[in-house]
Amino acid sequence: MSAFFTARLRHFTLQSASMDFDWLIIDGYNLLHQDAALEGRRDDLPTARQRLVRRIEQSASGMASKITVVFDGREGGRDEALDAPNLEVLFSPSNRTADGVIEQMVHDAKNPARILVVTSDWIEQRLVSVFGASVISCREFLLRCETPLTPARRQKPSKGSTLGDFFPQ
Repeated sequence: MSAFFTARLRHFTLQSASMDFDWLIIDGYNLLHQDAALEGRRDDLPTARQRLVRRIEQSASGMASKITVVFDGREGGRDEALDAPNLEVLFSPSNRTADGVIEQMVHDAKNPARILVVTSDWIEQRLVSVFGASVISCREFLLRCETPLTPARRQKPSKGSTLGDFFPQ
């Protein structure tokens, strides 16, 4: 892994709990296949997609002002039935993958540094980070969706405590 890519991932991982992105782009099937909440429901893809999109809508709306979920598709286009305020669902055309559509979105963006891409595809992570976007794995994204975003609190030392009390061996 290149030093640039490692630093880029580290930058996002160590970032404060309040995320500050304009656009969240999600590799839909990549996330769907890693979401344990959809285990046993993947045989019915339309229902699994709908459940995933609703989960994203409920838990990720505070991460960015715009959310786009991109799925691989045959005909391409938008599924307005799954759309919600600030959330759109796109399908790649038959001659392109969702990865290719995501790469094009990031490449064409006016300010890619304000984009967070959710994918566990290593090659996709590298490509979008080269264009300037931040990346997060599907697993990390799902953990953030399950965990309420609260700022870290400082622990006050009690009387008589020593530095060793805060750094157990």
